[in-house]
This record gives sequence, structure tokens and C-alpha cells, in this order.
Amino acid sequence: MIETDKKGCKGLLTQRMLLAVISSITFQFFIVCCLVLFRNLSLDYAHWFQETWTTVTSLRMWIFLVILAAMTFLQSVFCSKIYLHSPPYYKSRFTKLCATLTVQNLCLKASYIFMGGILVWLHLSLKGGMYNSLTADCSIIYGTCLVEEYYFLLFSGLWSGLYFSVKTNDSMKYFRFSIIAQSKFLRLRQGIYAMLPKLMVSSMWSTLYYMAVYYFLGSYCRGALLSVISVQTEVEPLDNMSRLLNLTLILQLWFHQFIFILTISSTYLLFEVYLTEWIPFKFGSSGAYSVDASELTLIDVLSMDKIPIMQHLGYLDLVTLAQKEKIRRGILFTLSQPGGHPYNWNCVVQKCIDILKKFSLDFNAITIKPQEQQFCYSTNVLTARITSAQPAQKEHIYHMRKLVPDITPMLSTEADTKEVPYSGMFIQKFIKQKREAFVAYLLSKPLINYIFGEQDDNKIRYVLLNGQLVIWAAEAISSLSVFSLSEDSYGVVQKDVPNIINTLLSVKQVLDKLQKSAVLARKIQADDKLTKEIFASLRSAIKRSLYRIVTNFESYINDLCLESLTIEQLQSFLNYRE
Repeated sequence: MIETDKKGCKGLLTQRMLLAVISSITFQFFIVCCLVLFRNLSLDYAHWFQETWTTVTSLRMWIFLVILAAMTFLQSVFCSKIYLHSPPYYKSRFTKLCATLTVQNLCLKASYIFMGGILVWLHLSLKGGMYNSLTADCSIIYGTCLVEEYYFLLFSGLWSGLYFSVKTNDSMKYFRFSIIAQSKFLRLRQGIYAMLPKLMVSSMWSTLYYMAVYYFLGSYCRGALLSVISVQTEVEPLDNMSRLLNLTLILQLWFHQFIFILTISSTYLLFEVYLTEWIPFKFGSSGAYSVDASELTLIDVLSMDKIPIMQHLGYLDLVTLAQKEKIRRGILFTLSQPGGHPYNWNCVVQKCIDILKKFSLDFNAITIKPQEQQFCYSTNVLTARITSAQPAQKEHIYHMRKLVPDITPMLSTEADTKEVPYSGMFIQKFIKQKREAFVAYLLSKPLINYIFGEQDDNKIRYVLLNGQLVIWAAEAISSLSVFSLSEDSYGVVQKDVPNIINTLLSVKQVLDKLQKSAVLARKIQADDKLTKEIFASLRSAIKRSLYRIVTNFESYINDLCLESLTIEQLQSFLNYRE
């Protein structure tokens, strides 16, 4: 993996995360100020603005801002571990449960609960009235009485943090990139407008669940609180149905739930807006002989598979220059000096084709049945031993095509295989078969299979969630191929057009096979909606890329040295029947 410190990757991501934190704190402060301004509404404008200014500049408000800044910064630290690393694959429900019980995830959920309580405390303190204190003077008897509505609303903040942490899966964050380039303010406004109806419904369900829980457990909470502080009660308990169905109390409870969910969702939205902002990367000045090795180049970013957000930014920049920037395309089509080789183009097309081929191989591995896997293992075991004993052969060495393949003598491989004792291999194979049989027997039990079993649907969803790179890779190389007809004066692209067409056709065949699978034939569920959207975008992008190439290279199809089967598959695109 490329060193992030050396290439400036860490500095770029740190800067964007810091700007997201500052913007989130500023946005939350703006929301609180608007609420204070609305609550102090009066016809006396001088008194209105004076009361608002006094409340905003009070010590309580600044304490809240300090706590909010600390909690937001802490959440950014936790989120950096989630956003800046590859999303994990949960093989079973048990592994997913273990992932939710990690120290990092538990600390993040605890921060939600704490922040929910702090947020409700601030709003109750700034509002004033009868719900701004836990105790008040009794009106009927002498002494201090408990204001049950105060801790009812205060506990609702803790409940909102718990509810949000349970409903959301923080370890599987999917970045939504803007289709049309927009400013950060427009993206924030559009994102808030889009999520407001969903947040209102979610806060409504959270309110109903909290009222139901308090109806059954409110007496225990009140008894525990009265045992700690020496106060009295002179009114009917709040867990009674007649008092619990107070419309004013319900609206205030829903408002606090909504404000908390809006606060957390806007924080994640700002992280997404800043981290997914397009940034242009430079090309290496002379390819492999580049002097400035500390500069972050496009080729370096495309190779950062361990840092998915950087790799996404690289492919976003690649598809942007491929479709909109003629000057940078000219740099991509030029030859490196010294040597006169298309270093930049070779690296770009190889990375894109590798992404497309990996996508096809992943889905082919999922669709192969277990019997077919065993058959493939028995027939290809000798080939696997030979290839493992040899050093890996690459199609490109030093980013140059290797025209003469290496042929390894069979005598050396036979000598290597004779060194392995037959008895040791037989024992290892026997133990492995018994272990696999025992595991298969355990997984045949419905309850064990439900907890520890692996489902193909999860694999398909996991691979599809990484489909954005496939879309951009297909769009980029197809657009570059088309523009090369008029802009590539060296002819460095035409040699790769047949390979590009074959790769895109293989991806199309995989997607056609996937369309008939069970994961897309079922009813749309909450977790399948995003999967189906990505799948539809994938199919459209692959077809659009093939149409783009076939339409512009229609006069040169016979000159591309394509196989007859490939030409037959392209006939549907030539006749516009796909």
C-alpha cells in the first residue's frame, strides 16, 4: 500500500474531517439560535432581540457548545476508523453481533446516548417554564415536590441516543456521491430537504416506543429517583394513561427526538459532503522516472484500495477528466520521457480493467454451486500446486507489455511435488474433510445455521455496495476510448479497445445472470432498496459504455481483431436492441 504520510493522503483527509467538524458545530449552533429566537418571539422587537442575545451569550450556552464540540470531535475520530477503511464483510449474524460489541462501536453508541441527554438538557434549560427544573415548590402541601415531566423529557434524550444507535449500522457507511457537481451549501440544503420527512417519521416511532416503555417501567424509575432525593409527589403519576396522553407533552417529546436525530444526521451529512468533494489529481511528470515522489498523483490514488474514500476520489476525478477536461486528457494520451511509453494510459486502463475483472470474478465465485467448487478443486489441484511453486507471472512488467510468455519446465515442478510426503498430504486431507463434514453437519441445524450460517445474499449485497468504482471505471475507459479517435495523436488507446470491449461484455453477462437471482426477485425490503438502486445504475452504466464504444467504433469493428463470438454479442448494440 502507498504510504499515506509520504503522499499527502493523511493531510488531505485530516483537513476535510476537521472542516466537517467545524461546519457541524456551526450548523448546530445556528439551529439552537433559531430555536431561541423563535421561543422569545415578541412584538417588542428590542426586547425580543435583547432576550435572544442574552440567552445565546449565556454561560449555559457556551458550556453546551464546548460539550458539543468535544462530542462531535470524538465522533469524528470514531467515524474516521469507519470511513477511511474498507467496509468489513460479515459472514454471519454472529460475526455482525461481535462487530457491534467492539470497544470502538460501544464508545460511539455511548457518545450518542450522552449527547442526546445533553441536547434535551439544554433545550429544557433555555426554554424555562414549568419543565426547566427537577423539583418545584408544592402547591397543595408544604415542601418540595417532584416535577416528573422534567426527568421524563430528560430521559427521552438518553432514549433517543439509544434508539438511534440501535437503528443505525455505523460500520457499513455508504458514500453517496453527487451526480451533478454542486457546492457544499447546495448539497447540504438538498440533503436536509431530502431527509426531513424520513427523520420526522423516525422520531415519531421513537416517541411512541418511549411512551410505551415509560408506561410499563415509569413507576420503577420514579421509585428509584425518590429513593435518592427526598422530595414528595402531590399529583397523579405520569405513567398513568390519562396524564401520559397529554398533547403538549407528546409534542415536546417528539420535538426533542426530532432535534436529536436531525443533529446526528446533519453531522454525518456534512462528513459526506466534505469527504466526497471532487478534487483534481495530477499525473506523474515522467511516469516511473518521476522526480517528485512526494506528490499525490492520480495513479497513486487509483491504487489505494486500502483507503476506499481516496480510491473513490481518484475514480471520480478520472471519470471527470474523461468526460469534461480536454487538456488533462491530452496529458493522459501523451508519451513519457525518456522512453516514449504511454505510462499514464497503461496504468489507468490496467487499474480500470482490474476493477471490472475483480467484480466479475467475485460474482462468478458466488454463483458457483458447492458441487461445482469441489469438482473444480479436484480437477485443478495440480495446476494450483504448480502455480504456487512458481513466482507469479504478470502480464505487465514495469508497466510495459510482455509479448513473449514464460514457459516453465515441467521437470522442476515434478521434482518439487515429489519432495512432499504422500502420507503427510493424506493425513492433512483426511483431517480437512472430517472438519468440513462436521461443520456441514452443524450448519444443517436450522437454529445454528440462522446464527452462524453464511448467506449468498449478504455476499451479493457486499459486492454491490462497492459497485460505484465499477460504474466510474466503465464510464472512464469508454469515454477515453471515444475521445481517443480525435485526440490521441500517438494511437496509444486503440491497442486496448478489444480488451476493454471484452471486459465490459463479461461484466454485462454477470449482471444479466444476477438479475435472475433471488436477491433481486424478492420484495423490496429496507436493506435491499440501496442494493437495487446500485444494481440498476451498474446495468445502465455498462450498457451506456458499450453503446458509446460501439456507436463510435462502428466503422472499425472489423479492424479491432475481435473474436466472432464477441462480434455476435455486439450485434444487439449495433442494432440498438439492448
